[in-house]
Amino acid sequence: MGKYSEEFMAYIEIASTMGHNITHATKLACIEFGIPYEDQVRRAMSKHLEKIGVTNNKESDMFIEAQKRELDKTKQRFIVSWCQSDTEIHEQFLTNIEAYANVIDAEISIIAGRYKNPTSLNSSKMVKEKEERNSWSPRVQKYLDANRHKVHKHLCILSDLKIQPTASTPLSGINGLTGLESCVVGHPRVHLKSLPILDGYPHKLLVTTGAISLQNYTDTKSGKKGEFHHTLGFVIIELDKDDFHIRQVTADEDGSFYDLFFKVSKGTVDEHFDDTVMVFGDLHLGETNDDVLDVSFKMAEELNCNRIVLHDVFNGHSISHHERNQPFQVMSREEDGSGDLMLELNNMAAFFDRYSDFNFVMVRSNHCEFLDRWLNDVDWRKSTNKSTYLELAHVLKNDTIGKGIIPAILNKYQVTNVKCLGIDESFRVANIECGVHGHIGTNGSRGSAIQFKDMNTKNITGHTHSPIRLDGHSSVGTLTHLRVGYNRGLSSWLHSNIVIFPNGKHQHIHIINNKYTTL
Repeated sequence: MGKYSEEFMAYIEIASTMGHNITHATKLACIEFGIPYEDQVRRAMSKHLEKIGVTNNKESDMFIEAQKRELDKTKQRFIVSWCQSDTEIHEQFLTNIEAYANVIDAEISIIAGRYKNPTSLNSSKMVKEKEERNSWSPRVQKYLDANRHKVHKHLCILSDLKIQPTASTPLSGINGLTGLESCVVGHPRVHLKSLPILDGYPHKLLVTTGAISLQNYTDTKSGKKGEFHHTLGFVIIELDKDDFHIRQVTADEDGSFYDLFFKVSKGTVDEHFDDTVMVFGDLHLGETNDDVLDVSFKMAEELNCNRIVLHDVFNGHSISHHERNQPFQVMSREEDGSGDLMLELNNMAAFFDRYSDFNFVMVRSNHCEFLDRWLNDVDWRKSTNKSTYLELAHVLKNDTIGKGIIPAILNKYQVTNVKCLGIDESFRVANIECGVHGHIGTNGSRGSAIQFKDMNTKNITGHTHSPIRLDGHSSVGTLTHLRVGYNRGLSSWLHSNIVIFPNGKHQHIHIINNKYTTL
């Protein structure tokens, strides 16, 4: 199967689960990926589907009942997880989920997952006879779900979608399955993608759930990779009239978990007052959405945040190299005052003074480097902001910090509630690296989510303005306006922060129409 990409095979798996026969599914995939259709491709895909169990037509009674599952349409909250067949579940985790669902009045849905693994590690514990396969723990039977549900006009739960638990990119190939709607899919890995949309359309998120079942994989390379990334977790959905809020929750080994301001442990739900750390979406002062910023600081207060990590605090619109050869844009900034560099710097210092009750960590970002680049590259005699250039040149000449001009300026302004990081300076929260902005990748190349996913430690970055989660890598969104001129056309930007809890687990919190929860 090495000649066929994982995305190509995933597309065929999905088409097969939607009722297409193998021939039609293969033809559709060949058209989508520009591959000439040949019978040998169909035969290879048929063997692949048979190997992973997708073509098995002998459904258990439990699965048939799960296919008929209907969700309570009067509910405004849903908890969605995934469970593998013929596998033990994490009993305490389910107990905690049930307790939480009872407190917040949520319906529980557990997606029925399967994995054709006759040599899996736990098979002998759950299954004694071959004909007993494709069954699930009696504890999840009343929650088991293999149907598709449109719980909101902009959100679907794809419980009918079969994705191999060993798939390394479980969200591949499903971008177009639900049109304009966001969707939740069952999978033991925790992934999240914000998809690009045209201006005026509802945001679109793809998220996986995490699992309620224990690790149960074959002793193969793909099995061992699946075991490593297997995560206890669920997705919580909150309906809010024309909007919805969605969060991924991951649990500790003992089945306890945090969600926003609640901690659930040993079957008890308590409001927690534990300290957290937040990573804000990229700030870009001057282009910041003030309402979203206010909600973010309210969020920080409600979540007992003792430190906030910031990306791209300085925007640099007053001296942007992107506009250096655009004379009409430069003239426009001179006329409206936005080309005044000293004003932009004063506003940055005023920001930290305004939020003096908070402690900040400022990650060295590419927009911070705009100012260093401007000082090094331009001829001040031919540039705007001449006096400011000379003043900053003097500051940089006498700088003893060695982290660039922005930290030197904040030091001069005696801003004391922010720690400025250098370009390669680490800042770890629990077991997560938070000192990387995301613009620089391996060996000085441009950074990408795939590179940070393969980093040797869990990490949270900024830079893209689009929230993403790929196993151990997460990236925040933005706190700017979602359209700022240079992201015309399709855009995946979203107002999104990340909170890191004391146990080292974290979750994205998206701000939708100035709200982030109905709790």
